[in-house]
Amino acid sequence: MKIGILSDTHDRLDTIEKVFHIFLDEKVEQIIHCGDWVSPFTIEFFDEMNLQHTKIPVFSVFGNNEGDIKRIIERNNNLAFPVQFAAKTVLELERDGKRLATYHGHDKEILSALIASQHYDAVFCGHTHMQFSMSQGKTLVFNPGAICYARESRMIKEASVGIYDSLSNEGKHIYLS
Repeated sequence: MKIGILSDTHDRLDTIEKVFHIFLDEKVEQIIHCGDWVSPFTIEFFDEMNLQHTKIPVFSVFGNNEGDIKRIIERNNNLAFPVQFAAKTVLELERDGKRLATYHGHDKEILSALIASQHYDAVFCGHTHMQFSMSQGKTLVFNPGAICYARESRMIKEASVGIYDSLSNEGKHIYLS
């Protein structure tokens, strides 16, 4: 199964539409958002794009920079394709026999514990806005980067997302240029 991975939306409506075109081209069957939606209106726009383009399930965790979680949840409950938010800080899923964990990444001790446990085949995270993919033991650690980015940053050149393939347990990055 191909899963679209994104993080750190930070209200960037202009890049959300680009993300859906990429996910459509890549034929993703699910989307995982690693947190930092920020404003309640972002989740509504995300739902509009999902309705227009993909109509696929979206799973998410909250990040450390959500402006109003209560209103995000209220608005989410009224959407055509509501996001399935994790009940806890960590979202756990199983796809094609692979155990997946999603955590925003803002507490390094929690992220390190998820990885060190070797309980998961893949751990998805965001927060740093910098894309990376590495293996630690049997666990793939994958950060898609961010769909928001600071042009002045020397380390973050472009907004990016990821595509995870659960059959091969591999991820790739795609830039939104």
